[in-house]
Amino acid sequence: MNEIVLTAADLRFNPPSFTKSALLEEVKNIYGLSGTLKPLVGERDQNHLLETDEGDKYIVKVAGPDEDRSVVDYQIKTLQHIENKNPSLNIPRNLKTLEGGDYAIIKSSSGQEHMIRLLSYVDGVPFGEDYKPPLNVLFDAGRFQGQMCAALSDFSHPSEGYFMPWDTSQGLILNPALRVSKHGDVERLIVPLLDHFRDHVLPTMNGFRKQTIHNDAHNDNVLRSAPGMDDFYGLIDFGDICYAPVIQDLSVPIIGYVGDVKNPIETGSAYVKGFASAYQLDREALDILYDLLILRAALTVQLIDFRMLQNDVNMQVLEDEYPMLVTRLENLLAIDRKEITNAFHLAHKEGVNKH
Repeated sequence: MNEIVLTAADLRFNPPSFTKSALLEEVKNIYGLSGTLKPLVGERDQNHLLETDEGDKYIVKVAGPDEDRSVVDYQIKTLQHIENKNPSLNIPRNLKTLEGGDYAIIKSSSGQEHMIRLLSYVDGVPFGEDYKPPLNVLFDAGRFQGQMCAALSDFSHPSEGYFMPWDTSQGLILNPALRVSKHGDVERLIVPLLDHFRDHVLPTMNGFRKQTIHNDAHNDNVLRSAPGMDDFYGLIDFGDICYAPVIQDLSVPIIGYVGDVKNPIETGSAYVKGFASAYQLDREALDILYDLLILRAALTVQLIDFRMLQNDVNMQVLEDEYPMLVTRLENLLAIDRKEITNAFHLAHKEGVNKH
């Protein structure tokens, strides 16, 4: 994909647009549930929070028209595998239809088929951008993620190699269509890094063992139990799972914790320590962790900018978060590579000793 000029269609960021009344009828027929629907943001799926007449909550997901059924099955089987391997991990569960299926097929008014499925609702509130978790909470979040990677270490699926835009190991960052931007930030901050990514970072990371990873543990998907609570409670949104090096999964959450605080090394180290207490990494992987923070943060700026140029359906959300993403990348680039890498190694050693 890094050699083919990217188009908006390649990203599949085109969620369906079923009306609430149509979806409620489908949910009643397929799952036997009735209630009210509240729209939730989704890149490729149309998502709603369903609150039933009895007060129970669920997540209704309708896949986009271009989403391969085997890819959705990959997401479902990933959730089921984690549940079987480590049922204590607080993640969504994929619920059965009245007929016992993992999903059902519904049709839009134009006759287009879509997969619909129902997930359990995980209580709690997202960390969000304003909450700055203390070090013990970061340790717990890291440990949870390490436990999840361990649970997935023996999982495989026929669709694990599909194209996922947010899978940094696939090298989308090098695509020519992502080298220009609306505000010039890509040209200023990212283009000078591309040779390093192409010649060193991507070949190195793709030499590591791969497995299915969550790939999306950012602050909007990581939960604490309630507002005002300093705790880690659970993880949601398995829509960006991919087959990639485990160190890539670790890099995703650390970007926010390191790029948005005044004590980035201490903060990032707490997360690495927690992760290592459940999943031990190779020294060579830790050597490029800082590079992977930059890689993911840079790709995020590129894709958000690209989507704004394409008049994305979630335009207002993208425009609101874009300045923060650029600042985060600038903050990450200002960190001393040697200092933070040494800190990651030390934190990993301490975490392994806590195992």
